[in-house]
Amino acid sequence: MISVNVSFMGKSITSLSVSGHANFADYGKDIVCAGVSAIVIGGINALHEDNEDVSFVIKSNKLAIHVNNDSEKIQHILYTIYVQLQTIEETYNKNLKIIIENN
Repeated sequence: MISVNVSFMGKSITSLSVSGHANFADYGKDIVCAGVSAIVIGGINALHEDNEDVSFVIKSNKLAIHVNNDSEKIQHILYTIYVQLQTIEETYNKNLKIIIENN
């Protein structure tokens, strides 16, 4: 299962991390993993422009985004990632779980 951890402070997302494997299909043929990867990597590419305001941890089976200096642009991108992942979770809830933490 893919685990997505989203941390909020008030209404602002302060961090988002993704780890695991969906196990929906064989490696290389898993549409859930492909969808999650496309969403998160696309979001990281958009956030990369503000590289001093956002930090990333990228390992073989985990991606994490941490907000260092918040902005409206960063929140728009993070909320877009979050909502897209929620859409996948609605259909594939045995393969993707979003965990919310409020600080």
